[in-house]
Amino acid sequence: ATSEGNSVTPKKAKPNEVGAGSNSDVSPTVNSPTVTPSQNVSSKGRVDPMYCCPDMINNFFPGVAKTECSSTTSKINESEKGKLIMLVNDFYYGKHEGDTQQVQQEQKTHTTFKCFSCLKVLKNNIRFMNHMKHHLELEKQSSESWESHTTCQHCYRQFPTPFQLQCHIESTHTPYESSTICKICELSFETEQVLLQHMKDNHKPGEMPYVCQVCNYRSSAFSDVETHFRTVHENTKHLLCPFCLKVIKIGAPYMHHYMRHQKKGIYRCTKCRLQFLTCKEKMDHKTQHHRTFRKPKQLEGLPPGTKVTIRASLGSLQSGSSVSTSTSTFQLSPKAKNTTTRNHNRSNTNKSKAKSKPSATSKKQNAWTNSSSKKKKLQIQHCII
Repeated sequence: ATSEGNSVTPKKAKPNEVGAGSNSDVSPTVNSPTVTPSQNVSSKGRVDPMYCCPDMINNFFPGVAKTECSSTTSKINESEKGKLIMLVNDFYYGKHEGDTQQVQQEQKTHTTFKCFSCLKVLKNNIRFMNHMKHHLELEKQSSESWESHTTCQHCYRQFPTPFQLQCHIESTHTPYESSTICKICELSFETEQVLLQHMKDNHKPGEMPYVCQVCNYRSSAFSDVETHFRTVHENTKHLLCPFCLKVIKIGAPYMHHYMRHQKKGIYRCTKCRLQFLTCKEKMDHKTQHHRTFRKPKQLEGLPPGTKVTIRASLGSLQSGSSVSTSTSTFQLSPKAKNTTTRNHNRSNTNKSKAKSKPSATSKKQNAWTNSSSKKKKLQIQHCII
């Protein structure tokens, strides 16, 4: 991690520099060696209110705050020569509007759907979907099984204990923005560095695995596709499965499909929140959708040798401090460099094979580390294309 930005943060005054009769905190004076008139202090020796009273500036001078925010954001893209800094949101996530003409030509109907469980008739497709979800919640509340108390009502994941489920809900399914949550998996991680490693090992740039099967709208976040379906495809014959995003047009098969997801033997995708009824559906989903759908615009036309640093958040760019933040670095390199790296790795593996035979447990550990390292190489190679 490298520190960017040319702004200098004033040092706090030492205790012996503060007046004897002063009880309040004293802001840095112009005499501080780290402050110059062209930075945070005006030519008359006054501290810039933008740095001492940011809330007041934001409330009374919104234009100034916007300019300051835009300059901070520009620091992400305007970095050193031959280097690019991107956030996780810009590098891994994205949206695609799909076939907008098909949406405009789609006929709106007022088809009613009948629930064969309680014989209630629902006026449109969205109300029928909500009704099925309500049935599921009632069954879980009345059930005394262990699974009903360890399954997340938001992403339908199952956890070993109710406590772990509660921790997952509080850390992941929160309305607040967090720099340690993977939006694709809907999982929370301990630190930004762990999140970056997870993204590097499991996801591709511009990966959008959640797809609307009606108009091919897609996104990196499940909630985007669900919200899209409920607003754009309301009052149609289409019924959306919240477990696998399959679209069914008839009520009875939809109910049957919906209830099959409650039984054991479902196939969960390891790279997102979706679950499928057959292994083939899961494998097709992985190969077709867990890849780069659209390359980030910032990576187009970059020359070889360009370093791309991935950040989980703005971090020290906003505060102007020199404290290192969690980053993940990729470098654009020619194919020749990749071949030399492979040859070097092969020579290292041959050297390790020439050593004494390890035990059975160490063999398993080596196999696991080798497989994980291969994943990292493939991921890096993919990110630098």
